[in-house]
Formats: sequence, C-alpha cells, structure tokens
Amino acid sequence: MKKRFHKLLVGTSNLHYRKSTSQFSALGLSPGQPKILETLIDLEGCMQKELAEACEVEPATITSILPGMEKNDLIKRETIVNAPGKRALSVRLTEKGKAMEREVATIFHDVEEECFRGFTEEEKETFLSLLERVHNNMK
Repeated sequence: MKKRFHKLLVGTSNLHYRKSTSQFSALGLSPGQPKILETLIDLEGCMQKELAEACEVEPATITSILPGMEKNDLIKRETIVNAPGKRALSVRLTEKGKAMEREVATIFHDVEEECFRGFTEEEKETFLSLLERVHNNMK
C-alpha cells in the first residue's frame, strides 16, 4: 500500500496527542492548556490576541480556555489600557503556571525522544526543517 502524506500526518498527530494528553490529563490540564503554558513561557505578558496567533487558534478558543487556567492559578490576566478608550487583557504565568509548564516541557521532551528514537541528530534536524516548510506552506 502506498504511503499517503495525509494518513501519516494525521496518524502521527493522533498518536502523539494520545501519548501526551493522557499525561497532561493526569496533571489536571485540559486540551489546549499545555500549548498555552508552553507559549506563555516565551510571550510572557502578551495580549490574548497575540497568544491566539502564537497558538494558531481563534481568539475565541483562547477566551474559552483562559478562565479555567486562571481559576486553577496557572495564569493571571491583567487589563491594560493601550490607547484612550482601548483596553486589552495581558496574560502572565503565575509561579504555579511556570512550575506546570516545566512539567509540560518534560512530557513533550519525553514524547519527542520516543518519536525520534533511532534517528541521528542530522536526520532529526532535516525532518524538522522539512516539516516546518510544509507547515509554513499551509499558513
């Protein structure tokens, strides 16, 4: 049977999702929250709109996920006045959120190690470079 790109991509994504999601669930994280934690490490204090763009989701998706994260003391949202009459919400990780992000990073690292078992560093870098190109073509 001929290998089809879409089947391999979807199948790999599903396997990766199942491996990592079960571990995230054990930490009390819902789907979407690990990506937000990981993104906020690099974009500390960003606006919700910027967070949505960085996570490649709709702003409404971020708006629906953040209240639960705030309730669990993973993030803090602050109203920022960035122009007269214009307000936006800035999102920051709390100390608990930073600690949780470290656990998320460990899970992502471990799953990635499993994915690339038997690959040389050069093969891994080539694969990631090519996958990044595919990703950018789809934007």
